[in-house]
Amino acid sequence: MVPVYDPAGVALGTDACYEPGDVEARTPSVAGLDGWYNRLIHADRGLALPQLLPEFRGAANLIYIDPPFMTGRTFKAGAQILTVDGISYRDIWNNNLDTYLQWLYETFHYLYQLLAEDGSLYVHLDWRATHYARILLDEIFQDGPRHSGAGLKNEIIWHYQSGGRAQKSFARKHDTILLYTKSRHYHFHAERVGKVRGHEKRNHMRKTTGPDGQPAWTIRTGGKIYTYTAESLMALDDVWSDISHLHQKDPERTGYATQKPAALLERLLLASSEENDLVLDCFCGSGVTPVVAEKLGRRWLACDQSEVAISVTRTRLLQQVRRNIFALQSVKKVE
Repeated sequence: MVPVYDPAGVALGTDACYEPGDVEARTPSVAGLDGWYNRLIHADRGLALPQLLPEFRGAANLIYIDPPFMTGRTFKAGAQILTVDGISYRDIWNNNLDTYLQWLYETFHYLYQLLAEDGSLYVHLDWRATHYARILLDEIFQDGPRHSGAGLKNEIIWHYQSGGRAQKSFARKHDTILLYTKSRHYHFHAERVGKVRGHEKRNHMRKTTGPDGQPAWTIRTGGKIYTYTAESLMALDDVWSDISHLHQKDPERTGYATQKPAALLERLLLASSEENDLVLDCFCGSGVTPVVAEKLGRRWLACDQSEVAISVTRTRLLQQVRRNIFALQSVKKVE
């Protein structure tokens, strides 16, 4: 399976710019686009990602995507997509699994090329598509030398309490986030996202008193004695139950149907990226990825084929008290 899109004859064009503090858009000709600027791209990923390759091949330090889950509903990838000077692109699944898997493979193909050698790819899916995605990602990421350490690093279970009830099956209460890397030399900072141990006794620990007179707990493992205090950080495991789904009255909600909580993206970005790293999301939806990237001092590229998604994302970005310049772009026909 290879990508079928031909990007020839189209190019990314800048429609508007928003400098720090701007509420209204500036025309590209009067904005300061000489240095770095973040990009919000109104285009389908099949058109936008190939256009990013010449400039950003191997440059994305962290990629997060929350693609459609193959819910069984007809999905038209790009009802608006690109209707400029007669160009029109549509990708219709019509509940066809083969078509969906081809679409997913093409997405992974482009993202692999954009991912840095020490970068991390997080793919957020549910039970409908996770098993298919792993097969496709394994094929792409394990194409190189076996000793490189490329491939699956984690299958994270995001467990939440909200959701529907089921009468003839167990109620579904989780999503899956797959972490893939190109090599073993990827960035990962467990200490940034660990939980404070607190005063609860765990495993077979013995309660004692630390050098400072505060309570401590010890455990003997492998002939060594380890001491922990209430302030010690516990390594985070791969089942996350401490981040809840956004409820209808949650102040964070934007009204976007599939919005993910900012706390989820903060954890991923803190664990797998550094300040000023480049973050990419080609299904930005409610805009949580670029918003969190701005908050944490990361550069970002975000795109979506939905006009609603672009509008919601732009509004959220403009509400940020501290943000960098960003450009609103789209794919246009070139002669």
